[in-house]
Amino acid sequence: MENAIDSALVHRFNCFKSLNGEQIAAFAAHLEEVRLSPGEVLFRQGDPGDAIYLLISGQMLVKLGAPTQDDRTLATLVPGAILGEMGPLVNTPRTATAVSNVESRLWRISTGAFHDALQKGDAWATSFLLAAAQVLGRRVMTMNEELVKLSAELHPNLAQPQIRKAVAEIEQLRKRLTTDWTF
Repeated sequence: MENAIDSALVHRFNCFKSLNGEQIAAFAAHLEEVRLSPGEVLFRQGDPGDAIYLLISGQMLVKLGAPTQDDRTLATLVPGAILGEMGPLVNTPRTATAVSNVESRLWRISTGAFHDALQKGDAWATSFLLAAAQVLGRRVMTMNEELVKLSAELHPNLAQPQIRKAVAEIEQLRKRLTTDWTF
């Protein structure tokens, strides 16, 4: 992508609000624009996590599929949202499917470009990494709170074998989520 991009557009993304003109130019060198029509899939659950996307305009639906159920919409993202960051950050396949709900424009940053920028200490990459860590931390805290609530709601019915099994699975998941976490 050409280096001249609108700094106001970059500053729409909270993690890039503090970037100056020179840092924005360095960031722009790594961007590729992606345009999607309504209903077009950006990536599917299980695809390689090969890029991070920034939603410039439009609206994206984040959907999660389960083997025995229809896809469920987890979130509707609007301009200023970042999506697809999990795969590149933790080197895993996509955990959800992203579909354009309306005409949408995004910026794409390849995983390789992001990792290279981190190695060089580029301000935009470290700023993004900090913001991503904060978001992921909030997600883990929320998940923990929800799992504890759900476990407490199910606890009075522990006499039922299915409920007992569900509570055990919830507790196992909660422990797994917090095992690698430093407090």
